[in-house]
Amino acid sequence: MGKADDLVAIAKGEIGTEEDAAHTNRGGAIKKYQESTNLGGQGWPWCAAFVDWCVQVWATAGDFEVEKVPRTAAAFGLIDWAEANHYQVFGANEGDPDPQPGDIVVYEFSHCGIVSKGEDGEFDFYAIEGNTNRSGGRDGYEVAERGRSYAAVKKFIRLV
Repeated sequence: MGKADDLVAIAKGEIGTEEDAAHTNRGGAIKKYQESTNLGGQGWPWCAAFVDWCVQVWATAGDFEVEKVPRTAAAFGLIDWAEANHYQVFGANEGDPDPQPGDIVVYEFSHCGIVSKGEDGEFDFYAIEGNTNRSGGRDGYEVAERGRSYAAVKKFIRLV
């Protein structure tokens, strides 16, 4: 399996990718993300599809079992996938591990991303997220890196 830094590099390479000009969860630039799920088509929020695609690309570059890559179109579905495949799933509570670059983060507001770096004095951690916007919303139009607070986190998923 690839190193977690390799997963972060794949996600970082997608920063700036945007959907169609009308911002309708469609467009050639994000179609590859949506095709990586079990849902297909376009026109639906694609944050989980972005995570799926990044993990799938990462997996093909390493020794990762293909049947264990995520293919869910739902942010919370990533938690179910991780638990079913025996990955470490943990919260942001005292006593839980600190998130590391390459961890998947699932937020309470049904959004997700890939942790890119830790605390910097302003935010608890940073994550690269698909279908976000400049204000950090969960139904935006671009891939971007956002600073986040532990208060927003439902679960982290550690793959390595």
